[in-house]
Amino acid sequence: MKIPILLPLILIAITAVTACGCIGQETVLPEAEQIQVRVYADPITDNLLQGFNENNYTRYSRDFSDEMKQALDASAFQQSRELIIPRIGLYVTRGDAIVIQTGDYLAANYKADFEQEEGVDVRVVFKKGDDSHQIYGLWFNSPKLRT
Repeated sequence: MKIPILLPLILIAITAVTACGCIGQETVLPEAEQIQVRVYADPITDNLLQGFNENNYTRYSRDFSDEMKQALDASAFQQSRELIIPRIGLYVTRGDAIVIQTGDYLAANYKADFEQEEGVDVRVVFKKGDDSHQIYGLWFNSPKLRT
């Protein structure tokens, strides 16, 4: 029973790991560069999280790359919600992102508050130089989600 529930999280993690390569070293960008990334990352992340709250896959996946849409389709989205909402509730708010570069990818790392847990790690991955600002990786992480 736990394997099908964990499938969406595994797919998200695989997509994120594939996107980041996990080979390059992570580097925190200088503040000026972080601000440039936040200009597009913040509204994209806000839209994604609102789509999650509204159970609206079209809104949630609006900025996904083709690979992300394949890895996290509407069915996997529903499974993710069924796993996440009972454990941490709906999304409430987020802090400012810390932007990390790994190879050709930029990860906007947020601490987000949900109804039943504060400080949930939300990581949204973009490809450096992609002016369309598509999402190439996404995951949620917290103590309650790991139990």
